[in-house]
Amino acid sequence: MLMVAVLLGIIYLRQDYTTEGVMNLNGALFLFLTNMTFQNAFAVVNVFCQELPIFLREHQSGMYRTDVYFLSKTIADLPFFILFPTIFSAVAYFMIGLNESVERFLVCTLIIIIVSNVSCSFGYMISCIANSVTMALSLAPPFIVPIMMFGGFFLNNASVPVYFVWLKYISWFYYGNEALMINQWKGVEGIECGDSPSCTPDGEAVLDSLNFDKVNPPRISSLDNEVRDILLLLALMGAFRIIAFLALYVRASRRK
Repeated sequence: MLMVAVLLGIIYLRQDYTTEGVMNLNGALFLFLTNMTFQNAFAVVNVFCQELPIFLREHQSGMYRTDVYFLSKTIADLPFFILFPTIFSAVAYFMIGLNESVERFLVCTLIIIIVSNVSCSFGYMISCIANSVTMALSLAPPFIVPIMMFGGFFLNNASVPVYFVWLKYISWFYYGNEALMINQWKGVEGIECGDSPSCTPDGEAVLDSLNFDKVNPPRISSLDNEVRDILLLLALMGAFRIIAFLALYVRASRRK
């Protein structure tokens, strides 16, 4: 993860606030989400799937309760899914030249940590549903890729087909991307336009161009949207873990 952070930092080194720089910074932030998702989800799948047969055998012998095992496992893993995203953010953030405010850096790191834990929760869920590592690794990409497509980077939010709108509301990429964009661009002034006809002269213009949802715009500020996104990320994390526990409970019960 440290190597990826350094690599991203070198590729996007010290971006300026220009039209090209805005595009590059937005791409870098979305890569934060992509890296956190694939690295953590697949790390959990590879390890957790191999541990499950041992747990199921010992559970059948009466050594472990399902709830105690699952809670212990998730608590034991938690420090790693806090430490590694923090290191990643600390290295890449300042190398890239994102918003220099310490508060913005801390909020960005918090969002990255939460996305990391949502991803590992997704990994728990897939691992508990699948019967093997091979099946879990086959199931994960078809779930992740559509969710990533509707995160607001590859497809503008105003262009999402109506029959796929529901997908973005279960996408941690969507909530994470919006939260990171708001954290990066709110209050930013003086973006250099040059000769670009599609210039976004300030942070509000950048956010408007991304067409994120705004509920009752006169009363709901970008800060409210940012808090909402963080809360919904936490809700997704909780939902994935509940589904994972229920799937594991059913599997353990059938082995008795």
